[in-house]
Amino acid sequence: MNLDEIITHWKKSDIKLNNASSIDEILELEKILNFKSPSSFKYLYSRINGFKDYDSNEHIFTIYPLERIQLEYFENQNINFIPFCDYLINSHQIGFSKLDSKIYINYNTENNFNDLVANTFEESLVEIINNSDKIY
Repeated sequence: MNLDEIITHWKKSDIKLNNASSIDEILELEKILNFKSPSSFKYLYSRINGFKDYDSNEHIFTIYPLERIQLEYFENQNINFIPFCDYLINSHQIGFSKLDSKIYINYNTENNFNDLVANTFEESLVEIINNSDKIY
């Protein structure tokens, strides 16, 4: 499943999506977070800026807009984890490790992340759509 198919899936699932972000907005976030996001992240966010109004998929996962990524990053107080998604109203987060750019789960009760979800951003979105055991 590619990124366009993922967006189509979300639209067909009646998930409210934000309008696209500009490349400048994406690059500004990278600068603020001191992290170069993968091209797949830039592509997705140049098409949609996450889920609108805290909407979620049928499994209660929310994909953050850029503004919330920044907010959650600084509230998280873990400079090596950049969340872009949460489960069950922030029971846990899914995001990038700044150490290896892979995607992990961060349980908010601890300040580290060890559970690998996927090697790439795109793969993590497929895991979320497929409701994989890796995302819990």
